[in-house]
Amino acid sequence: MNQLAILHVENVSKSFGKLHALRSVSFDVRPKEIYALIGPNGSGKTTLINNIVGLLKPDNGEITIAGIDINQKPITAKALLGYVPDNPANYPFLTGMEFLYLTARLKHLSQAEIDKEVGRLKDIFPIEDVLNTPMAGYSRGSLQKTAFLASLLGDPKLLVIDEPVVGLDPLSIKIFGEKLQQFSKSGGSVFLSTHTLTFAHKYADRVGIIHEGKLIHEVSDPKKVDLEKMYEKEVHTAYV
Repeated sequence: MNQLAILHVENVSKSFGKLHALRSVSFDVRPKEIYALIGPNGSGKTTLINNIVGLLKPDNGEITIAGIDINQKPITAKALLGYVPDNPANYPFLTGMEFLYLTARLKHLSQAEIDKEVGRLKDIFPIEDVLNTPMAGYSRGSLQKTAFLASLLGDPKLLVIDEPVVGLDPLSIKIFGEKLQQFSKSGGSVFLSTHTLTFAHKYADRVGIIHEGKLIHEVSDPKKVDLEKMYEKEVHTAYV
């Protein structure tokens, strides 16, 4: 195990019947790093994320967060991460602000900490008016922004985000990416999956390419390469 890794994934495999969704996937996410996972539909991105956050248990392999095994000590490990799923939950009878307060309480923040944290986070996106309305009327983008704000509560060491920019307008994508960079520079780590190669190219420090459940290539400095051409080459080679 890499002792410096915030997220350590080693030889993780997962099958659903005869479908091999993940095949001996191994990688690390380091402190202060944004790691983006890219790949075709059905390549295993969401399955991998579900294993990382403890929604699924791998058939084989090990996943640790800051050295803590997510399956052996799930409560301790999950307390260290913030998670944004690919389809954020909608709680129709809560306002966005109530959802943030509820999430903060579930993370055992004191009332003073909750007031401070929510007060700080609500201004990241210009949606304070939206946060005071019931989530039943939220667009996909508003749900995505609210879930992202909730993931930042409680000072997590690791953010795990499945398709971060789906449903977001260009300005919100820019704000989202810059906030991830700010989070990593302040000591946090980010693992995200995305179909948006331009987002990965601009904001990720490292990129992994997954295909048919296998991590087939890693790019150590995506800003110095033509990521789209490299992606097409690696996936095409994997198909052949």
